[in-house]
Amino acid sequence: MPALIDACIGIDVGTSGTRLLLLDIKGNTIKRLIRPYFQVNNQKHQVWNKERRINLQVLWETIQSMLIRLNRNLENIRVHSLSVSSIGPSLVLVSEEGLPLDLAYTYAYTGAHDYVVKLNHDFQNKTGSMFSGALPYVQLLKIVEENKLDDCFKITSINDFLTWNFSNTSVNEIFSTLPNASYTGMYSLGREDWDWDLIDQLGIQRSILPKIIPLGSVLPLKQELEKMPLLRNSEIVAGTIDGIDAFWATEGRREDVIIGSASSTGALRRWRHNPKSTYHSRLIQCIHIDKQSWIELIPFNNVGTSFNWLATNFKGKFRNYITNIGQLNIKKLEEEGGNVFDPKNEDFNLDFISLPIFFPYIEGEPRGPQGRGKIKGGFVLKSFDDLEPINLYISLIIGISNMFRHNFDTIFLKNKIKELRLTGLIARKSPLFLAILATLINLDVVIMKKEQSVAWATAMRSLAKLNVINAVPKLETHDSVKPIQGEISNTLEDIYSQYLNIYKTPSKFDIIVSEKELEE
Repeated sequence: MPALIDACIGIDVGTSGTRLLLLDIKGNTIKRLIRPYFQVNNQKHQVWNKERRINLQVLWETIQSMLIRLNRNLENIRVHSLSVSSIGPSLVLVSEEGLPLDLAYTYAYTGAHDYVVKLNHDFQNKTGSMFSGALPYVQLLKIVEENKLDDCFKITSINDFLTWNFSNTSVNEIFSTLPNASYTGMYSLGREDWDWDLIDQLGIQRSILPKIIPLGSVLPLKQELEKMPLLRNSEIVAGTIDGIDAFWATEGRREDVIIGSASSTGALRRWRHNPKSTYHSRLIQCIHIDKQSWIELIPFNNVGTSFNWLATNFKGKFRNYITNIGQLNIKKLEEEGGNVFDPKNEDFNLDFISLPIFFPYIEGEPRGPQGRGKIKGGFVLKSFDDLEPINLYISLIIGISNMFRHNFDTIFLKNKIKELRLTGLIARKSPLFLAILATLINLDVVIMKKEQSVAWATAMRSLAKLNVINAVPKLETHDSVKPIQGEISNTLEDIYSQYLNIYKTPSKFDIIVSEKELEE
């Protein structure tokens, strides 16, 4: 009889679908299931509604069906743990029977943004939370005003609710993991507990807040789920939200390393051994991970969305550079762009000085490090007439890199940082982006060889918490991309100075946001 394979399950509840991974103890994938929401939706049931809220009943049924499918045709597998990560921050109102009272509120909930003005000036210093219209506390301001808490017994986040629903614990034991609690805007950095003053100001019962438990807490499996052979010997290990688990997978838990995301959305993250005491930006989020660890989070830009914005808004110019699914053909653009960005190119300075200044597309609002700013969406300066596709592409990359640099200059002490470690599809596809970014920020840039998902991170951490493995496996990286010195660096510095000038006074410049405006 074949030997048993020790394994774990990680579940990632994302914005477009749910991913489930069955992994062995070395982190290798035994089986992968992905369920896009468009396959789940029908006329009666939508995972997301138009307000960007999530139907947890449909989501729970989807996850259960994935587990049932996973059980088929699998033998000699011993699953030690199951862990859930999800989009965040979020808010779920739960009844005394343990059922969601309504759709879950998410980070993208459009109804709460106007309530940011109600936050006191010391909100960030007290809670560690950035000023953003998507925080659960800001959402609660709206929910309380609309009298939607009458039947609410507990509130928690999406992945904490799902984890609790997997467990054999009562509704009184609904919880929030420490990182999730710290992400809500209702947490006190000083007390390391819920900020009861803020809760009292809402006029709600303190009992409505769940207890805070450590990340990786172990819970017994719900009895009816033990009927699934694959889960018979499993325990539930409490996970956290996707951004923190994506960080966890990078092995960047050192204070001299910055982690950046260059996928659909963007953020910079830094591991800290003490909480932040002084904030230079309203966009910083200080997330408490465990007793002696924090993550400093700075959202900066939607990198992948910027590429899609360019392909959509200037599709006439890019008609020969767009794939059959409507995205930029980065490989083709890289082949041409690499010839322009060449230290041996005698016309390098002339070529780069003639490039338009580009500000990346940012969904919803600008993410400049000084606050909310005045720059809306992506744009290029109208004063440049010769906007060839390769020039627009290089301008896009420089614009994204400028935003990285701006955050670094405003928020970080660069002499204490040795490396930027990047995750995301764009980082792996665009060597030109890596070269320009490394040069502009004057730091080594490191890319993961085989980037692992959020589901992978939460699953492997659960095995470590159960002492099945000693530590989360290290992931291989490519050789670091080094900054280019000399004339290229000087030219990029000049472009960055122009960028700052426009950033501070955008109303003085003639900007365009589409090909149509370019032709007018």
